Amino acid sequence: MKHTKFTIVLLLAMLPLLAMAKGKKDTRLVIISIDGLRWQEVFSGAEENLLMDSKQVRNPKGYRELYWRNTPEERRQILMPFVWSTVAQKGILIGNRDKNSMMDVANKTNISYPGYCEMMTGMVDDAITSNNPVDNPHRNVLEAANEDARYKGKVVMYGSWQSTRYAIHNEKAGIPACVSYEPNVCKKQTKRLQMVDRLMAGMPHYWRSEHFDAFTYAYALETLLNDHPKVMWISFGDCDEWGHSRKYDLYLDGANATDAFIRDIYQTLESNRFYRGKTTYIITCDHGRGFANEWANHGSSTKGSDATWFMMLGKGVEAKGETSECGPFYTKQIAATIANVLGITFTPDDGAQLSPIVQ
Repeated sequence: MKHTKFTIVLLLAMLPLLAMAKGKKDTRLVIISIDGLRWQEVFSGAEENLLMDSKQVRNPKGYRELYWRNTPEERRQILMPFVWSTVAQKGILIGNRDKNSMMDVANKTNISYPGYCEMMTGMVDDAITSNNPVDNPHRNVLEAANEDARYKGKVVMYGSWQSTRYAIHNEKAGIPACVSYEPNVCKKQTKRLQMVDRLMAGMPHYWRSEHFDAFTYAYALETLLNDHPKVMWISFGDCDEWGHSRKYDLYLDGANATDAFIRDIYQTLESNRFYRGKTTYIITCDHGRGFANEWANHGSSTKGSDATWFMMLGKGVEAKGETSECGPFYTKQIAATIANVLGITFTPDDGAQLSPIVQ
């Protein structure tokens, strides 16, 4: 009798652990990065001096009507309505430096490829200092996920810029990846995907190594719906390209369009039986940009371009909204955050076990 009671007590004690294990086993994760989108626009909307500069905005009056409002809260809402109507209500946002919510890259270069390497490997390699499309020599968290039986063959990435695939060394990791002007990597081909491939091939290659984000969005969403991967990294790039071109109008349009892409991905997945209520969403960037007239630049010599931001919502995420007086957090903690969401073990090559940004 005592033995039976002990067994019952033991089973009852294990129930929370069993429930946790079951939850982890059924997790899906979508990681979305927006290359070079400043925290200033994310948290305060359009900057007036830039918005009214006819050298950087084709139609200042028209764009003022589109994106200018009297308060930062109104401006950010009109620029990124999904972020401020849904993420802010259901998730957590980090990086508004006006409220002392601090998020930074740990690497010293403040450029894209080292930022993505830091994001996915959970460490900084001071030898990685360029954007060249070369394989990252370090083990990354998506590689670890793809080695786990729960996610094996169910990890995929889509990116606008060619070097993103190299940040996760996708061929070595066995992760299908589509970047730049490559055709999609969906296992179940559809007429829609084939049409997007033809559109891609027929479009002028405006940037040599990067396609427009609309293609990344279309490929990613169709692959999610048809292949049902459990882990996907979607890397958008329009904002960074328009930023480098000092086209502030198109930079704002890019942020607005990306917000709409993310909204559609979120709403579509949350209405899909495979993903609904089972998916965590991480939204972040690879680096910041400079202040005022230096807004178009980033790098080690550009003050402020180490400043980044981070958002998270979905399964297992407490609705804390916009944070203040917290951090600093670092991009290298994103790998630990991904591992925590997926319930996998991941140790960066430098041996440092970092804390997840959101527990």
